[in-house]
Amino acid sequence: MSYRIRFHLRGLSLTLMLVLSGLALPALSQAPTPAPPVRTFPPGARHEVMPPVRHVNRALLKRIAPLVEHAIARGAFPGAVILAAHRGQIIYQGVFGSRRILPSPAPMRYNTIFDLASLTKVIATAPAVMQLLSEGRLRLDAPIARYWPAFADNGKGALTIRELMTHFSGLPPDIPSPVLLELLHMPPTHFLGWPKNQNVNVPWHGLEAAKRLIEQARLINPPGKKFVYSDINFIVMGYLVQRLTGEPLNIYDQKHIFGPLDMRDTMFNPPVTLRNRIAPTQVINGQLRWGQVHDPTAAAMGGVSGMAGLFSDAHDLGLYAQMLLNGGVLNVRQRRKGALTYRRARILGPLAVLKMTTPQSPPGNPDLRGLGWDIDSSFSNRGVLFPFGSFGHTGWTGTSIWVDPYTQTYLIMLTSRVHPQPLPGRDPLIRLRLRIANLVAASLDDVNIRGLSNTGPGELWRAYPHPKKKKKKGK
Repeated sequence: MSYRIRFHLRGLSLTLMLVLSGLALPALSQAPTPAPPVRTFPPGARHEVMPPVRHVNRALLKRIAPLVEHAIARGAFPGAVILAAHRGQIIYQGVFGSRRILPSPAPMRYNTIFDLASLTKVIATAPAVMQLLSEGRLRLDAPIARYWPAFADNGKGALTIRELMTHFSGLPPDIPSPVLLELLHMPPTHFLGWPKNQNVNVPWHGLEAAKRLIEQARLINPPGKKFVYSDINFIVMGYLVQRLTGEPLNIYDQKHIFGPLDMRDTMFNPPVTLRNRIAPTQVINGQLRWGQVHDPTAAAMGGVSGMAGLFSDAHDLGLYAQMLLNGGVLNVRQRRKGALTYRRARILGPLAVLKMTTPQSPPGNPDLRGLGWDIDSSFSNRGVLFPFGSFGHTGWTGTSIWVDPYTQTYLIMLTSRVHPQPLPGRDPLIRLRLRIANLVAASLDDVNIRGLSNTGPGELWRAYPHPKKKKKKGK
């Protein structure tokens, strides 16, 4: 079924024919709809590359395309770019569907730039922090207040860098803002980490305002006791990079990470000249987020934060993942006087990479996290076949990365699942990520399994039911 949708986007009236069965755009509609029907997206592009690589079962990799195309047809996301490499060689490259539906449909391309959302935490912030740790400019178990004294307000004086980077800090999940409250359908009061009766539906803008709100925030759990994924943790870490170096996070990263790795399409606040390559995200308050960060907190901060705001493409993320597999270094290709040469870029030492990507959670907790990275938590996109000890992360907009140093493999999946609106209910991309991770891992025939395990304690904990603890009756 086709729908003719007429709407105003930043003052421009557009009429668009979409082959979208029951596409729901609540931000553009005046009349409320009860329950949105199942939607579908047009098939768009389809391009696969599977170079013949020894000891890689291409028959299993051929199963990826039908899964992705089925998800597109069922409206999970408009399109996807998937990249997998093994021992320094690309084994799978897939381009599917559309990079955008609004304001006009356009096919997906391999060089499409995506809003990485929370991948910012591990691509921009975590390596910057590890560089400062390696240089002796901060200590992993030092309190944040040592570097930012006002952070100690409201009982936060003892919180350490390790606790924030593993999400065991006890801080609330986010900073309140009007746009966030609207997207999450939350009331203006009873926001976690703030007094119950305080009205938090108050606009704010800029880093200084974000800092004041963080200083006001209260703990919702004792430090080190419970895993609660918190964007505040990495807003703080991104600000610490600036406080210790005198450079905003985007400038520091360009100088010390993205520039040296020749990640030319990785940046905060991409210029308008790149807009046609960017996959737009969500229509919010009648405006399409297209080249502006989707996350409302990062947007309020001006597009640069330690928790979201980074844009990139599959090629650049592949360079970054290979750097991690190489122990912190990468041989970067460059042309000089017409000849192809290589230069060595060192981002981190191998022991710093090891520290960042191995378990740092409190002992005995089933949610295993590295410093920024997911290892075996309830958010894991590892699947069940990649070895325990591999690591990765996901982004709310539909992005993910998984890196396995044991098999020397990485898997990158980029979608814009929130475009033009996210599907209600459970995100179907969660299951798809796991299935594709299993296919890539299963295709590897040259793995020495001696001493390896691909079953983590968190995986087993979540696999079996646990009786709920009975609450003690109060007096």
